[in-house]
Amino acid sequence: MECNKLGLEKRLLKVKAKVTGFLIAKIEKRNAPEQVIVTIKNKKNTITGLQYLLNAFQTYMSGVTYVGATATSPGIIITTSSGQQITLSFVNTPAPSTTSDSAIVSFTVRDDSASSYTASSEQLITTSVGHNIPIATANLSVTKNSDEILTMTWVITISISPSSNITYIPTLAPQYGAAGFCGGGSGACGICVTSSANSEYPNPNSSCSLYGLSSQYSNSSYVTTQLFTDIFYNTYSTGTSNSFTYVSGTTLVIYTEYCSTYFFAGAGNDTGSRGGSFVVFDPSSKTACASFSSSYAPVVYPIYVQIYSPSQTSSYVGVQIEFTT
Repeated sequence: MECNKLGLEKRLLKVKAKVTGFLIAKIEKRNAPEQVIVTIKNKKNTITGLQYLLNAFQTYMSGVTYVGATATSPGIIITTSSGQQITLSFVNTPAPSTTSDSAIVSFTVRDDSASSYTASSEQLITTSVGHNIPIATANLSVTKNSDEILTMTWVITISISPSSNITYIPTLAPQYGAAGFCGGGSGACGICVTSSANSEYPNPNSSCSLYGLSSQYSNSSYVTTQLFTDIFYNTYSTGTSNSFTYVSGTTLVIYTEYCSTYFFAGAGNDTGSRGGSFVVFDPSSKTACASFSSSYAPVVYPIYVQIYSPSQTSSYVGVQIEFTT
């Protein structure tokens, strides 16, 4: 699918996403009663790796080779006042959360060793598509003594401002979407306006209906929390080569040639594969066509994007997400 960028941009639904964050450090005495005073400091960070994360997004969604910085392991790298570097690993999987207009990812590390040092600067290393990517720095000064425990939590917030014709749906957990309850299919997809678009969806299904989150929000276009939190941490594999996404600077586009009323995009599908899945659906004929194997229902999981375009007749549809820091 070749994209005429001049014609494409006018058709896209717009979303703005501002990325901010801060680092919190907590010092507590080892084996002390809970009522003992705890020292807490926090510092705003500088986002340094947004471009790398968007490059990695293309890697798991569209099979593009990752280009960007890498590190040895994920976690928070502390540089002490003496110049020593200490890497603290995450104590658990980075935790996503959400508000009505934001997606949040929290990364926590802990040092309960007998080491003593003063941290002078920090760097956050996350994971995406198997790469350890440096994404933020801070210069929080905090001293840890040998009888103390240091806990650090790095909070990344993505504040989301969609345009009037697309909404943001906060999702605390991954959600299913697209079409389901299908009766199977054979042959080739024939619901797209342009024949070249049909070839992007080689696996048709018949007798389908909206499924999961899509059935709850029919007749609407939306993006979910999962799209944003997955960008900042995931364990996905490299996707199959396709042309459904591209990145220009820090602007991300997910799009397709117009096919039918619905276009869905997600990180995977109900086969358990996590590496880019795309579906189109025509509710009038109950036909759904998927970019992945027709031996499974045309369900995307987790769902990132739903585009509802009942009056479109040609050209492209999709979403343009402009990230800023």
